[in-house]
Amino acid sequence: MSFIGNIAAAQSAKAIGKYNQSVLNTQSALQKAKTEVNKKVYNDIDRPRLINNQNKAYDFLFVQALKSGAEVREGSSNYEVLMETKINQATDLAIEDYNSTTAYYDGINQSLLLSSKGVGEKFKGYMTANSEYMKAVGSMFGNYSKSGGTSILAS
Repeated sequence: MSFIGNIAAAQSAKAIGKYNQSVLNTQSALQKAKTEVNKKVYNDIDRPRLINNQNKAYDFLFVQALKSGAEVREGSSNYEVLMETKINQATDLAIEDYNSTTAYYDGINQSLLLSSKGVGEKFKGYMTANSEYMKAVGSMFGNYSKSGGTSILAS
């Protein structure tokens, strides 16, 4: 009668596999949603705030250069300072854009990995179930052979 236990174990393994997959799919969906929110926050809040701060800093520096009384023209030290500031600001913005894009793709990849792990959990449950079904079949044939009947496995 152990085959009944094997069949029950098989059903349980399938149910556990499906449950684990649903949990991982939920985690995957949450990770993806969080990643999308982070991207939107960067594009709608952080990036414009950074650009606004850079513009204010440049404007302040430009006014200070004009207050010094020196001409701001190509080749002058004031001009070179202003150009270097613009280059540094553009570099900072490019770095922040890169970091945001990298974080976005990392988040999407994490969500895909969780989803894939869920598929693996379901597969593992089904493989365990198949193993239990085979044990049940083996147990039934083994019991049949012991009871005096002939069995394919008994030969």
